[in-house]
Amino acid sequence: MAGRPPKPRKGDGSELPRVEAVERALALLACFGEGRTHLTLKELAEAAGLYPSTVLRLSGSLERFGFLRREADGRFRLGPAVLPLARIYRLGFPLEAVIRPELQSLSRESGETAAFYVREGEARLCLYRVNGPRALRSHLEEGSLLPLAIGASGHVLATWSGSDHPRAAEIRAVGHAVSRGERDPDSAAVAAPVFGADGVLLGALGLSGPITRFDSIAVPRLTALVLASASRLTAALRAG
Repeated sequence: MAGRPPKPRKGDGSELPRVEAVERALALLACFGEGRTHLTLKELAEAAGLYPSTVLRLSGSLERFGFLRREADGRFRLGPAVLPLARIYRLGFPLEAVIRPELQSLSRESGETAAFYVREGEARLCLYRVNGPRALRSHLEEGSLLPLAIGASGHVLATWSGSDHPRAAEIRAVGHAVSRGERDPDSAAVAAPVFGADGVLLGALGLSGPITRFDSIAVPRLTALVLASASRLTAALRAG
């Protein structure tokens, strides 16, 4: 076990001053995610690459400030202090008034779930989401962090933000990405980039749903809807 957080990669702020104790505490919080809402001491230590004794020391401070909670069975979960930070984070993006109505329109027209993702390091954050109108649909909470390496939106963010991606040339050529069964074997998605002023990538706009509804007939129609929606968003955000 390493006993310390991983060394930052170039270009991700590694030139900034570092406080190792703070990084270790943040590494604990970063261990939680979809499907990992409750973690034992051993699981948390292994996920963070820290000794259990170190986790116990750090968790005391995090619990004191409300960022962690320990249940009666000994498992850890995120505490209520993360909620106001999530709301503040989203308020820091002056995009919601433009993006959410477009997501609602896209979801209504396609019948699938529409979402807008931004890149957060080596992950993608679901910033805004409108669930599809059908009972059987793709479901994910706003604020969820997902791997950057899988899923159509992840491929789009990686391709247009400078990361090495095996399909980058292909994705750039067609202007979108399609994924089938990557994050979930029963789900599929299509996504396209959204740009702001000076061509800066703002995020990825995508549709997701059951893989059975993303067949060879439906995907071209859904792709056209996503590309048109992403184009409208890009025009509106550049103008604003």
